[in-house]
Amino acid sequence: MDSPAFNRAGDFFLVMIMQRTDEAREWRKLYNTATWQTLRRQALIRDGYQCQRCRVMLTNGRRSPRSAVVHHIEAHKGDRDLFFDLDNLQAVCWQCHSGAIQSGEVLGYDSAIGADGWPVDPKHPGAR
Repeated sequence: MDSPAFNRAGDFFLVMIMQRTDEAREWRKLYNTATWQTLRRQALIRDGYQCQRCRVMLTNGRRSPRSAVVHHIEAHKGDRDLFFDLDNLQAVCWQCHSGAIQSGEVLGYDSAIGADGWPVDPKHPGAR
């Protein structure tokens, strides 16, 4: 059974899917290509099947917060060159991707706080 936190993140993800534009639905098809599957595998191998955010070991499947997600560091928004750029990919766990990463994409800044107690992202409204 999934944890409650995983369900809340899953609910957020479901809302995001339902709000996609027709244009976004078109580029989503790129995830079904053999080229993407090859790049995805290469990114996971390069990153040692470890989340590049929280460093947990990634699992197969889609039902665990530790499930492997290959994330585009810079949002591609349908740009095929950026979509298929291995240097623009990083392995992360589902929990990081559906939490901090997507939250940052929606907000426009990373909400992480550094060891000094200040936001690490200069775009954060609380950055000094």
